[in-house]
This record gives sequence, structure tokens and C-alpha cells, in this order.
Amino acid sequence: GGSALIRTPELAQEIIRSTKKAGLPVSVKTRLGYTYPEEYKDWLPVILAEKPSALTVHLRTKKEMSKVDAHFELVPDIVKLRDEISPRTKLIINGDILTPKQGQKFIEQGVDGIMIGRGVFQNPFCFEKAPREHSRAELIELLNYHLDLHEKYQTMTFEPLKRFFKIYINNFPGAAAIRAKLMESHELQDARGIIKDIK
Repeated sequence: GGSALIRTPELAQEIIRSTKKAGLPVSVKTRLGYTYPEEYKDWLPVILAEKPSALTVHLRTKKEMSKVDAHFELVPDIVKLRDEISPRTKLIINGDILTPKQGQKFIEQGVDGIMIGRGVFQNPFCFEKAPREHSRAELIELLNYHLDLHEKYQTMTFEPLKRFFKIYINNFPGAAAIRAKLMESHELQDARGIIKDIK
């Protein structure tokens, strides 16, 4: 339901105002609109009028999901809106940004930051300042680290963890077969055993 707030702007404002009463900085993440990209012209000013500390804009609508390219062409207009309504609000953009280098051009257009979402699924090293090729051993080491963190903090059950396996076990000979085995595992130690057997 978060995107439903685009259709109830008064409720969105009420939530922001109530949250700000706690005395903490409030950030908002939203899409351009619910159905049409042009909705940002009415929607974003509603949010910016509440002077959030940060506003992250995913450059697609709820209806578009991730089925179309992000609307990068709207960034200058969104920066202008922020500057006119709430210049102290940090503006962050999201959508189809895969590397910091790619995001740099938006920083040059006046955006304060970028958010990389699904890009990390294609490259878990996407935040490197000097990108380079990574070996299978490095990917497996990173997966083991991920499993270590899961074991330490237990923030979720094992099953949802499986969606992350494709980040690490990808783009090397035999990766598909290893991933298939990992998807059949049901607990952490099973996964560790499969990874340990990777030659």
C-alpha cells in the first residue's frame, strides 16, 4: 500500500506531519505517480511542502513498476521543484541506476544522491569507486559473508534468503546447477555444504 498514498495526498501529509512530531528527521520514498509519469507535477509538491529531510524519487509510476525505462528526462524538472519548494530537502533518485558512475551525471544536474536497488542483484560490487572484474572465489566469499550476517542477526527465516543466491552464484561455469541445488536447500547448513563443495 505505500503507493496508494499518491491517491490520498492529504493522508500522506498527515502521516509526515505526525511523524515529524517525534523530533526525528523524516525521509520519504515515492514514485512519480500512480498511473502517469506526469502526476509528479502535482504529487511531489505535496510532499515537498512538508519539508522532509530527504525525498527519494523512483523514476517510474506504480502502474509501470519496472516494465519500462526510468524517466531520467524528468530529473531536471524534479530538481527545479525541490529548489523552489523545499531547497533544504536532500533529493535522491532511484531506478535503473546500476553504478555510481552512471549516477554521477545526475549529481551534476543537482541531485544530492542516488539509490541503487535492483542493480545490486546484477553486481554486488556496484558501489566500488574503481570497478573491476571479480572472480568466482570473491563472489563465493561474499555469499559466505552474507550467510554469516544472516546467522548472526537472524533478521528473517532461511527461505527468503534464497532470492539473494543469484547475486553471487552467477556468470561462471556451472553456476545454474549450483543455484538449483541452493534453491532446494532448507537451512543454512545445507547451503554452506553446497557452497563448500564448489570447485
